[in-house]
Amino acid sequence: MQTTQESTTPPAEFVQITRSARALLGWMQPQEAEKVQAGGRADVHKPEYVERAAHARSVVAARPPGVNQANLVSDPPEALQSYITSLEQNPAASQYFQQGWRVCLADLQKVFALQPSILIDQAVKRTRGVVPDDLSAIAAISLPLPKPAALPLLFDQGRQSWVLSSANPNLRIIGNWHGEIQPGLTGFGFTVSVLPSFMQVARFADRYILRDGYHRAYGFLRAGVSIVPVLTREFGQFEDLGLPPGLLPTAAYLGERPPLLPDFLDNDVSAEVALPSVQKTIVVAGLELTTFS
Repeated sequence: MQTTQESTTPPAEFVQITRSARALLGWMQPQEAEKVQAGGRADVHKPEYVERAAHARSVVAARPPGVNQANLVSDPPEALQSYITSLEQNPAASQYFQQGWRVCLADLQKVFALQPSILIDQAVKRTRGVVPDDLSAIAAISLPLPKPAALPLLFDQGRQSWVLSSANPNLRIIGNWHGEIQPGLTGFGFTVSVLPSFMQVARFADRYILRDGYHRAYGFLRAGVSIVPVLTREFGQFEDLGLPPGLLPTAAYLGERPPLLPDFLDNDVSAEVALPSVQKTIVVAGLELTTFS
């Protein structure tokens, strides 16, 4: 009689690709601080995660209350004027100036942080080779002149779909179109672009906060660069800031002891963690359906 022996080989585990990051534990809710140390997993609990987050919160609580952002922004030097003019004349950047943004020099040491974490490799890559005393070179990183970008595109014949994927979160669908291509043929589609990203320091409730450009801010500070050309603008209503989800609690950056950008480098209030690697993907599909009328 033939018997069947069951395999004792354990099932393969799902492997998550991760990237090194820095997280502001001192301003996170306890559960979120524990989760981010576990690589975003809510099912992993370790005493050291709890202890590290509690220590970070205690360090923040011991800080003297108050906000001092005096002389944070200043007018750009004349040497940057030609670069600023090029930005103002660029179609992709001009909309910011039309909305009331202007170029200033900002001291990143004094700017408050809203984003809970940054990816270290991305920050280092985007600021590699920066020269601390070369404002024009710094501006080319903090306020880059938009230029055409090659989109990572493939066509899935089986699913009749165009697929675009990138690690850049600024890959976006920005519009749609339809029209006659030739007699009897009508085209339908979407316009896709990698939107320009500028370092933006917004003033709200008498506080300067970083609205965009966290990885570059970390990279600059890590390289010893704190005075950086940025776009700045004042906002009256919180909703007008247009902030994305997933930021620190409002009480963290509007409270008495808000996080500063340099806190990403401070091991007493932040920590190096491993976060899941993510991709931005856009799928444009053509689907044929037959329905009963």
